[in-house]
Amino acid sequence: MPLIRTATELDFSPTELPRTPRPKRILLADPRDYDVHYAINPHMVDEDGELQVVDRELAREQWQALHRACSELDVELMVMPPLAQHPDLVFCANPALPLPPGLEGPEAAVLPSQMASSERADEVHHMLQFLRSRGVTCAPALESAAPLEGTGDGLWHPGRRLLWAGVGPRSDERAWAELAERYDLPIILLNLADPDFYHLDTCLALLDEEHCLWFPEAFDAAGRGLVELAFPKRLVAPEDEARRRLACNLLCPDGHTVLLPSNCPESARGLRSWNYALRELDTSEFLKGGGSLFCMKLQF
Repeated sequence: MPLIRTATELDFSPTELPRTPRPKRILLADPRDYDVHYAINPHMVDEDGELQVVDRELAREQWQALHRACSELDVELMVMPPLAQHPDLVFCANPALPLPPGLEGPEAAVLPSQMASSERADEVHHMLQFLRSRGVTCAPALESAAPLEGTGDGLWHPGRRLLWAGVGPRSDERAWAELAERYDLPIILLNLADPDFYHLDTCLALLDEEHCLWFPEAFDAAGRGLVELAFPKRLVAPEDEARRRLACNLLCPDGHTVLLPSNCPESARGLRSWNYALRELDTSEFLKGGGSLFCMKLQF
């Protein structure tokens, strides 16, 4: 299956593709070791160029609020244990890419990531070991050594067998090409054009088959054209909310409920106008690590 890079190459509607069920499991990672010990994205340093200082007690409280919100959803909730000296494990969207039923068997599976940063490499084995212990199928790793960081850059089109793939500092086109060939899978490539938006999940939130929240300036012209073609209803996050509050890093687990980072009033207003059930959660301490609600979960 060829990769799709421009709107002219998107010669089908996503609604023509096979349906996939909504994921029914959410994985969170215990934030015991969360902190900022190094800088692998622009958010991890302050205005003076120093590493961000995390209030770890407040971070635990914010994570617990996310855990409570997820426990109220109609999903199976899992909590992965911490891994010593791995402060970014809490951003568990990255070490694996979920695969819908039918690609690796009758049930949903996960594909191991190839992390771009050596600091996070051991997270992959830790996650796979935990998921296997819970009966989750783990697909063979890609043969390419090119980086691919899970759902940080791989977003499944809601309800369809179609993958939106970010190409930038964390995931490489060569990895997406191998994935497309292995599974005969249509993959739409979006080039990330702004270093603040180093993962696709920081600038594009796919809510359902018609709606998305996004920050268009994070993409090149080809990427903007693809999103505009595929999603008839698009809400633009204001720059401050997108860049500083990571508004697009929201969680929409069921196509109806939206968990949104707090202090994003314009994005919240737009989502309410679309009748989403909105809940705002403070993630200020996790923003210091460059992530928010979507980064803090793996849904499969």
